[in-house]
Amino acid sequence: MKKLVFLILLSASSALAQEQNTWSHESEASVVQVGGNTSSESYSIKQKTGYKLETHIFTAAARYLQSKANQLETAKQWEASLRYEKELGNAIGVFLQQGAESDTYAGYIQRDNSDIGAKYYFSKQPDQVFFSELGYRYIKTQFTDGETAHSNSGRIFLEYDKKINSSVTAKLWAEYLPNFKEADAYLLNYEPSINVMMSQILSLKVSYLVKYHNKTKILGEKTEDTTFTTALVVKF
Repeated sequence: MKKLVFLILLSASSALAQEQNTWSHESEASVVQVGGNTSSESYSIKQKTGYKLETHIFTAAARYLQSKANQLETAKQWEASLRYEKELGNAIGVFLQQGAESDTYAGYIQRDNSDIGAKYYFSKQPDQVFFSELGYRYIKTQFTDGETAHSNSGRIFLEYDKKINSSVTAKLWAEYLPNFKEADAYLLNYEPSINVMMSQILSLKVSYLVKYHNKTKILGEKTEDTTFTTALVVKF
């Protein structure tokens, strides 16, 4: 619990030092520890920081998760990205993004993602935001067996954010990545979540992340990885 409080306070102090009219910041932290006849611990940290200069938007994001059971590691994931977005109007924009992710228990040491595309807002209201992104992604994957693969994919992304009342917000995003060379090697990711405000800057978030890869490398490998998270969120 002390670690969780420290992470939240660290995020809050760094965000308070920034000007709210040009900077935005959101951090999530979750810590679960179980002791007794069996012991387990799980840590999840996620952050997103953005800077807007007129019609230019710069965003840095990162996520880290680790789980252990009886001192034996059972899960370890991380991802990070840098993004540049240019607004061409109130509803249209274009973007460039470079990211990397890792999940050795899902079979890959590192996956580098290079994106370019366009963004369109169907709705941009205080209580409802709905937008889509359409683009191209180049993927380089280094697998745990030593093999390295390169692929070219399309990218279709949808996100719907709805404010249910003054304290509860629901969000759903989905991402589809069709492989241009191998039709059965597509990827599908999605995450529904509920956010409950506890104060002006602090809230409780419950989310369920699903990462699906249709084509597997080894017999018996599961095609779907899921992460259920309950976290405290600091947002400015």
